[in-house]
Amino acid sequence: MTATANRTITLQGTIRREDLSGGYMVLVAEPDGRRYLLGGATKALREEGLRVEIEGELLADGGPSIAITSEPLLRVTSSRRL
Repeated sequence: MTATANRTITLQGTIRREDLSGGYMVLVAEPDGRRYLLGGATKALREEGLRVEIEGELLADGGPSIAITSEPLLRVTSSRRL
């Protein structure tokens, strides 16, 4: 088994709340609609429908999470409203 390194990415998109597993926040990226589970999302990022630019570390192994989802985990390092 070969380990894949984490990588830093910057994405723009819309914040959505999923009610499964007690609720979690995802970023629906533009323009392709790909979804990312947000790890370390601050209270400011927990607003449904908020358009943002997020920089974060895309975790190669999925990372720890209580959410039951297949979306890749994006650990947020910085964000700004658009």
